[in-house]
Amino acid sequence: MNNCEQLQKLSLEHQEALLFAAEIARIAAEGSEAELEEGVQRVNRYYESELEEHLQHEEQTIFAPLVQQHKEHIELCITLGKEHGFIRTVIENMSRETARKDLADFARVLKTHSLVEERELFPLLESLFTEEQLNAVLNYVPLRKYADKEQAGVT
Repeated sequence: MNNCEQLQKLSLEHQEALLFAAEIARIAAEGSEAELEEGVQRVNRYYESELEEHLQHEEQTIFAPLVQQHKEHIELCITLGKEHGFIRTVIENMSRETARKDLADFARVLKTHSLVEERELFPLLESLFTEEQLNAVLNYVPLRKYADKEQAGVT
């Protein structure tokens, strides 16, 4: 995964997501009931601590400008956006009863989604985005962090 400097943080997150997806897929395939329960908890922690922010980062700094300025790539953005929605939905609806299937589905979509972004989306961005747009990707600050700074009295 050899992307321009502005995409390196997201690319590193994709590498981590691929490793996480492989581990969750293993748990889904081979895990005991206790391991499945721990897998669900791990997915929820990962989502809360990293994944939701990553998804919003892509939606705000990549999908939105790509759809607005390069409509010929709208299908790719729609597909990736639907996968973001699927990931959120499967996590929200995971239960002990459906853990094996849900974990397998989550791992499969996370893996294929990350690979498509690395192999198709990022090379596209490098060829289409301006330096300013790439810097917006690099310098993204999630809205939650803005709110945290405001509450702490930092502007």
